[in-house]
Amino acid sequence: MKEVILGIGNTLKCDDGIGTYVTEKINKYLKGAKKGSKQATIGGTRKVIAIDCGITPESYTSIIRKHNPDTLILVDAADMGLSPSSYRIIPPEKIEAIHISTHNMPLSIFISYVGEFCKDVILIGIQPDNTGFGITLSNAVQRSGDRVVSLIIEKRLNEIRPLET
Repeated sequence: MKEVILGIGNTLKCDDGIGTYVTEKINKYLKGAKKGSKQATIGGTRKVIAIDCGITPESYTSIIRKHNPDTLILVDAADMGLSPSSYRIIPPEKIEAIHISTHNMPLSIFISYVGEFCKDVILIGIQPDNTGFGITLSNAVQRSGDRVVSLIIEKRLNEIRPLET
């Protein structure tokens, strides 16, 4: 089982940097898990790669294709109309209806493209509190990021509710 996790967002806009935060935490965990072994695995046979792609996930399609993941997990700040720090799995049909971060390419197009060579694409949105200029995550959004990291590492994404209308 191979997974690629992409953290998406702008670290200069406070909570919009939550995707980067999540990938940094996962990579820190993987670095600890990797000591003494040749590759980063979680739970024995699960190979995981976490990449901070900033605001240009489309620049990483060749890396995604090279790793040929069973699952691609995208983590991004998303204005879903929920209370700050709420997180949800955003179904593909709802992506265009919400405001997702600051990207050069709409995520719906990116997901459609990578979906051709990834078996499963999952978008996790975290509701930001503050997306003004600054480099600090709000405490509540950071705690949600920590929770999402745990759920990814422990392979418990089924505990994240899907976004409803």
